[in-house]
Amino acid sequence: MKEEFNYTDPIISKEIAELGIKWKASHFWVFIPGRGVYVLKNKGQIFAKAFPAYNMTELGHIIPFGFFNEMKIHKYLDGYFKVQLSDEIWLTVTSEVEARARFLIDLVKSGKANVTSTPTFYSK
Repeated sequence: MKEEFNYTDPIISKEIAELGIKWKASHFWVFIPGRGVYVLKNKGQIFAKAFPAYNMTELGHIIPFGFFNEMKIHKYLDGYFKVQLSDEIWLTVTSEVEARARFLIDLVKSGKANVTSTPTFYSK
């Protein structure tokens, strides 16, 4: 399995950043203009324009305690996941990382939670 599948994709990562969520991540996406693609880089590399690429554990730390549990995501035999955004709305996605990211985005956009910065235990 490619390493990129373990992280939020560039589009979702950009959407999370645009919501004002500024958590530290172990990796990030960098756009390579000459190739027209995003490339996953580790945090030891410095680039001017990049979006954090969150993994499942990092997303678990970002989502406020009490909002998320294992009943919010269901994995199906066809390899897809469904994430519950509200009582009536379920979204089908391709990975558990994407499901958690979409849950986080919905939580912030709906005003149910305000997640904007890294907690003190994440800071250097």
